[in-house]
Amino acid sequence: MAANEYLNRADSFTVAAPIAANSGVGPISGDPLLWGVANSPALGVAMIAETSYTPPGNLTPTGNITVKRVGANFLTVSAKSSIVPGTGKAINPGDAVYADGGTIDPVTGFLYGFVLNANSTTGWLFGHAMAALASGQTGTIPVMIGS
Repeated sequence: MAANEYLNRADSFTVAAPIAANSGVGPISGDPLLWGVANSPALGVAMIAETSYTPPGNLTPTGNITVKRVGANFLTVSAKSSIVPGTGKAINPGDAVYADGGTIDPVTGFLYGFVLNANSTTGWLFGHAMAALASGQTGTIPVMIGS
């Protein structure tokens, strides 16, 4: 291990939770997130919340969540070129999927609450589709996280 190494593999790690997500509840396990778009609009790091901000039972929330930045998850995707009005655009396996819209948490720098679609004009690259989705349809398909 190098003297300056922080993480051996940064596949999954703990970060401060964007509390405002999901009406103040915070991210829920499985939520797609982008990190860093406020400072680097051309590039955000795609992630999936592995843990929810508010744990079940009587556990105390830590203000942190675990996120992963590799792998593939079933996510809701819209086969459109924008949110509104959204011209239909078929998504095929291997096609880029973009984060469109959403809110940037000013404290953590996370973008949350976005729509995943085919908007390559103003969306941020989130990952790549692993299944097809017909033009104009919205469905749950596996999406490979990141580039």
